[in-house]
Amino acid sequence: MLKIPGLGDVAEWLGDVSDLTELAKGSTVWLAVTGLSRAGKTVFITSLVHNLLSALHNPNRMPLLKVVGDGRLVAARLEGAKAHLLPRFPYADNIETMARTPAGWPQPTADISEIGVDIRFVPAGLVGDLLGRVSGGAATLKLRIVDYPGEWLLDLPLLTQSYAEWSRGMMQLWRRGIRAEPAREYLGFIAEHPPLETASEAVAKQAHDLYRALLVTARDKHGLSYLQPGRFVRPGALADAPYLWFAPLDVPDGVDRLAPGSLGALMEERYEVYKKEVVGAFYQNYFRNYGRQIVLVDVLGALLAGREAFEDTRLATEAILESFRYGRHNILSKLIGSARVEKVLFAATKADHIPDPQRDNMSELMRNMAALPVLEARGNDADIEVTTLASVASTVDGTQEIDGKRVDVVIGRPVRAGKQAKFFGGEVPIRPPRPDGWGAPFLEIPTFEPPLIDPAPVDGIPHINLDLALEYLIGDRLR
Repeated sequence: MLKIPGLGDVAEWLGDVSDLTELAKGSTVWLAVTGLSRAGKTVFITSLVHNLLSALHNPNRMPLLKVVGDGRLVAARLEGAKAHLLPRFPYADNIETMARTPAGWPQPTADISEIGVDIRFVPAGLVGDLLGRVSGGAATLKLRIVDYPGEWLLDLPLLTQSYAEWSRGMMQLWRRGIRAEPAREYLGFIAEHPPLETASEAVAKQAHDLYRALLVTARDKHGLSYLQPGRFVRPGALADAPYLWFAPLDVPDGVDRLAPGSLGALMEERYEVYKKEVVGAFYQNYFRNYGRQIVLVDVLGALLAGREAFEDTRLATEAILESFRYGRHNILSKLIGSARVEKVLFAATKADHIPDPQRDNMSELMRNMAALPVLEARGNDADIEVTTLASVASTVDGTQEIDGKRVDVVIGRPVRAGKQAKFFGGEVPIRPPRPDGWGAPFLEIPTFEPPLIDPAPVDGIPHINLDLALEYLIGDRLR
């Protein structure tokens, strides 16, 4: 927390905000929300906005956000209509969906979007006293929340790989383990179309369509997350641009450049355009502006899906982490220059699916599953932390006697069920299970209906640690 014991400290603090008049008019912080499929980005943003708008009426929903807990919040309002470049996040439609009878969950977003909240607050300490003489005592923080698919961050490694290198890596991946069965049709197709055959627009498009369908099947039916290129599963506004019509081929070892006029050369050309026009452009045009980011991870879903899906989620999380490491000569520093992400929060979602005593375990599992370098990250890289949260708490804790022993359970109403029920999910491990530890499922938990929600921003939405997450991400800007 910022401490201002004397005028010298005030002068130093004012050097960052230029002057008190600027503070009163308002500063801006960009908060980017990302995550892989099923992690709950849409629900997170909807609940975050609704609880901010409701915080003045019901501060008990967000007490760990210190500007609320300290009683310094003056108002929180949606930003008025402006000519923004990005589509507007559908907050109003989402709240209506969650508040209807029967309640429903909003549709996930598939492209980049944004929404703004203006937060009026009284700064803490002597700065608040000085500001009162200039503007009546209140400052404004313009919070710009951006939603973008986490799959897009999986493409950063492509920038340092040639098409041949990437293809060989993908072919090795799709020929082993759980991936081999869904990849059978695609592997059979490219076996008939080696990279040195004459280029054909029709063959390239068919290979792309088969590969893209493979990625979607791997995500939706097998719970896999490490899927490249990321825009093939979350294309956003690109839709079906012709330069997306590429796919990995069986490029032999030792071959790095494909012969002109060949199918491989056509794929290689499009791959290079994709790297420049899609991957590089995202980091240069958007990512560099997002000073604060939260990455949502469905750790419980990965446990449910089994050993290979969990390992795949771990690989995806490690790949995402590379977007927050800034070496002196690495590709990320070249793309975004001196701009960098200041704070990143990796959050294991759906904490309401397990009882309170298990939530610390889930945080530790999140920390360990990708060996998140929390301590090492502070310094040249972003400040990285880990937490567990539920954007919407759809259950309450309870107990139940099983085999003569009292155990912790959660109580909630499964989707399309007529009544509430108790669920015992077992114990969440604090470390990735060993190979012999996957014999039985760790969790048997359904999808729960949302709780009763008032669509008016008065009561807010029950949650777990949403206020704590926001305090970490932007609390320093609300001092």
